[in-house]
Parts: sequence; structure tokens; C-alpha cells
Amino acid sequence: MQHLRQRFKSPAADKLVRLHKNIYLNRNDPKYHEKVIAYLDPHSPEAHYKLGQYFENNGNIGKALKHYKEAMSTYPSPYYFPASGSIRRLTKEKTPAVPVSQAASGSAVPRTKSKGAAAGLKMLLLVLLFINLLLLALLYGPTAVSKVVSAFMPWSVGKEVTYESIETAYVLHFPYGEPQKAVEEALHKKALQLANDHPKQAIVLYGVASGVRTADNQAVPLSDEQLKTKAFVMAEYNPAVDTSVKIRFLHSEFQKLRSTAGAQLIRTALEAYTADHGSAPSSIEQLFQPYPNNYASYMPIETITGSAHVRTVFDGSGGWVYDARAQDPAHRFYPNVAWEGASGTAATSASLPFEPVTVTIDKSAHLLRLNAGPVVFAELPVGLGADGRTPDGTLTVLERVREPQGSRPGVYGTAALGMGEIAIHGTADAASIGANRSLGCIRLTNEAMSALYPLVPRGARVVIGSGATGGSGSAPVLVQPELLHPGKGGLGREAEETAKHRIFQWLG
Repeated sequence: MQHLRQRFKSPAADKLVRLHKNIYLNRNDPKYHEKVIAYLDPHSPEAHYKLGQYFENNGNIGKALKHYKEAMSTYPSPYYFPASGSIRRLTKEKTPAVPVSQAASGSAVPRTKSKGAAAGLKMLLLVLLFINLLLLALLYGPTAVSKVVSAFMPWSVGKEVTYESIETAYVLHFPYGEPQKAVEEALHKKALQLANDHPKQAIVLYGVASGVRTADNQAVPLSDEQLKTKAFVMAEYNPAVDTSVKIRFLHSEFQKLRSTAGAQLIRTALEAYTADHGSAPSSIEQLFQPYPNNYASYMPIETITGSAHVRTVFDGSGGWVYDARAQDPAHRFYPNVAWEGASGTAATSASLPFEPVTVTIDKSAHLLRLNAGPVVFAELPVGLGADGRTPDGTLTVLERVREPQGSRPGVYGTAALGMGEIAIHGTADAASIGANRSLGCIRLTNEAMSALYPLVPRGARVVIGSGATGGSGSAPVLVQPELLHPGKGGLGREAEETAKHRIFQWLG
């Protein structure tokens, strides 16, 4: 999906700032600078300076000074001197324009000459004292001269020496669902061991969830930079300057958003199955049957722990919970992890409200957007029907099929999402993308359709209109959908999704 976004630039791209990999912040967000500090750079001089201005304008001088001082902690930067000037302006005390003694006497006689004479006399006395000290020092040799000069001229500027060390990165693998405490202990122990083996190196450890049975005690040097994007925890230790191992669990809010998106994908498929059969499936595997019962293509990874395992009861160990007896989608399927609730207390992820996966077609921009709540999976250019034949309104994905056959070979491309008379499908006619040439269907390039298809479950809403945006109304968060894909052999990955011997008759 990454190369698709590079090729087809989003209309909102100018307002987005890259945060991490395919995760962005919106500059129009009122809390943009707070989020920069929280998620991107806690020492950003620009963000702290702007927040200082905000609090100063709102009369909160204490917080303004705090952010101005933080902006000055980075040097050089364009905000160092403006922040320094703001601090001086806010802390400057008004001094009397007239000396106190002069104001008391009522005299207005200038004192320039008397001050100059006193300064000259003081300088003369200091010179004479210095000469006398040198004469005395000469009587006792060079050692005495050094001592006298050092005592006479105390140095006011200290020094701080930093010895740069080589940073070495390692990878440590953990099984899916490993308890947080066990992860912390393993990282702490391994960081100390590596620092002992390599005392002149700064140690950086990336923790990655994988299919290992137990935590791998053999940390290996980082050879693939892509592993950094898959790490859920990071440990840093430099024995030359650190007194403790620093452990950070990475991007917890974004991991939560990714897991939320995966939950909404399966919930949408479950709602479609329930509507078709009158009750929820007894087993989650029933969503991943061959066509026409392929309600979803795969079971996504729960990205906080990296597990795709499905349990029937909540135990907080990672993966998912599926309870076929639950009456509402939120409690029927949810991440098997605990996170902070609205009140700030720990809560199960079953409190996460259900929002169906939504495909939005903006006819005026010839743009398709795929949303799961506030998460945006994809933004792709499309081709539409000639003479306004693509209808406005809200439709539902009723069937999903790979390599659909039509009246002539390849007319529907690599995959299709059927919605009655029309479909979203692939095409080999790349020139029709961005134009109005179809008989009513929505076209994507075959490459884009192959990437989009596994992310859209049966039952997804399709909203067609001009200027529509879809989603929950909050600021969009772009998420790399590949991070939700399970490994080879994951649940649903081997299902047959082609419709052999069937000819489809969508408008095309």
C-alpha cells in the first residue's frame, strides 16, 4: 500500500505530518503541538515555543515559562532566541527610574563624573595590588606565581565532557501474548549482559513479537531496519552515562488504533453473517469459508501483543475474544487486552463501540477511502460511470470474489466487491482511472484492487457521493494495513475465494 500512496497523492497530504512510518498528524488539529510532544519529539523546540505563546496569550504565565525554557533546551534552533526574549520579558522586574537616594533628597545633579572618578580609583588600586602580589610571588619562585594568578583570576565557566560511544542495535524475540512484566525483566537482564560484554557501546534492544515458543535469550544484531517498525518495545542502556536501563513500550495509542481497526473488520463480517443466517456463527472459522461464504479473508493480528489467537473468554493475554452468545457486536468480538477507559481506569476492550468498515467514494475527487472508525486503511483513485451512471447513496458489500468472470475475459479484473447491480472491481484499463468511462461500476487498477480486497469484509458500507469523507468525523489516522496481516497459515489465509463456473453480470 505504501507505493500506492506515493504514486497517488492524497488531497489531504499537505495538511499531514509524518509521525511514524505510515502514521500522520493533521496540522489543523487544535492539539497538534501537544501530540507532537507526546508522540513525535518530546523536546521539539517549535512545539514548546508555540505552546508557550498559547499559554502566555491565555494568561497562564507559569506554563508559558515552562514551555519557553524547554524550547531553549535545544540549541541551536530558530526558537532559542525568541524563547529567551520571551522569558526575559515575562520575568523582568521594573526598576526605579531615579536612584533611591537621589529621589529621597530631591536632587537632580548628574553623578556621571563622580562615578567615573570612583571607577578609576578602584582600577588603580587593583593594578597596584596586582603588582605587589607579583613582586611577592617572584621572591618565592614560579610555583608561587602560578598559585597567585589562579587565586586572583577564578574561572567562572565550568566544563562538561561527553565521551561519544558506539550505538549497537539488537533484536530480541518474544512469544505472542508475553506478559509485560516478563518482557521488562528479559530486556533489563539482556541489556546489562550486553553492556558487560561490550562496555564501550551504547546498547539498544528492540523487542519483536513472533511465533517463538519462549522468549529468545539470544539477542541478535539488527540487520533489517524494517524490524524497527514491528517492534512493540525498546530498551536503551549506555553504561557511560546511564544509571538504569530505559524501557519504552512503543506507540501504545497507535497500536490501540490498529487493534481497534482489526476488531471492526471482523465485527463487520460477523454482523453480515448474523443478518444472513439469523444468528452469530458458533465458531469464528465460519467467516473464512470458500466463496460465497467468505465473509472475510483473514483473521487480523491484534497489534498490541502481535497475536491472532482467538479465545472464548477474556484473560488479557493478547489476541482476540469471540463470544457467540453476546447480544451486541462490541461484546461479541474484541481485543483480549486491557487498556485505559474513558475515566482513566483500566477497562476491557469490550467497551470499544462498534463502527462498521466503510468505503467512501468521493465522485468529485475520483477518490476511494477505506475507514475503520478513525483509522484510514487506504486512499486510492478510481474510475466512475459515464454520464453520472454511478449512483449516489449508501450500499452494502454483498459478495466478495477473486478473479470474477464476466462476459469477456478480465472485464472485472483481479477481484470484485459486489453490491447488487454494480461492483467495485479491478481493471486493466489504467487510463479509465480518474475518468468517467464505466457503465456504472467503480474501477481501480488491478494492483490497487488486489491490495484493497482483503481489507473489505462482507457487510461493509459503501457511501457514494460528491465531497463525502466517511469515517467517524475525527481526524484520520493513516495506518499501514500490512501490519494487521497474520503470518503464513494464519486463520482464513488459505480459503478459496474464486467463483468457478459462474459468470457475473455487473454493469461494468
